[in-house]
Amino acid sequence: MQLLSFSLNGVDYGIALKDVESIESRMDIVNVPTAPAHIKGIIRLHGEIVPVFCLATRFGLQDRPVENMIVANVNGMKVALEVEKVKEIVDVDNSRVLPMPILMNGVKNCFNDVASCQKELIVMLDVNSLVSLEEQQQIRKLIDDSGKAKEEQK
Repeated sequence: MQLLSFSLNGVDYGIALKDVESIESRMDIVNVPTAPAHIKGIIRLHGEIVPVFCLATRFGLQDRPVENMIVANVNGMKVALEVEKVKEIVDVDNSRVLPMPILMNGVKNCFNDVASCQKELIVMLDVNSLVSLEEQQQIRKLIDDSGKAKEEQK
């Protein structure tokens, strides 16, 4: 299995490479006042409106300096995840993936597994579990409303 590893607050996380659309440098974000607290706003990426998800806020951390955004596919919807720094793509043998202890996967169960890689642990983030169905609906509405507002300005 291939993971894209990144750091946030001194912890190494990984996302399955199959869920990653692209890696972007930090961009200017348009704030949307009606968005949920962990949605920083929206960006325009290759002609599409993409919501920006603040992982630090979602995980209950203070805002961190952001160097990269990982654009991930969450159930068919593109979402940009703010991270401190993308590190590397790592190959992890399936035998090195261990289940997350039940007590540790509290944030909406988006941390199901841990990968042991070269004496380091990488907390595996399940992007599809990161955003609830209700939040996905809110995000789609946010994107639709933003797109309509842009069209009306033309």
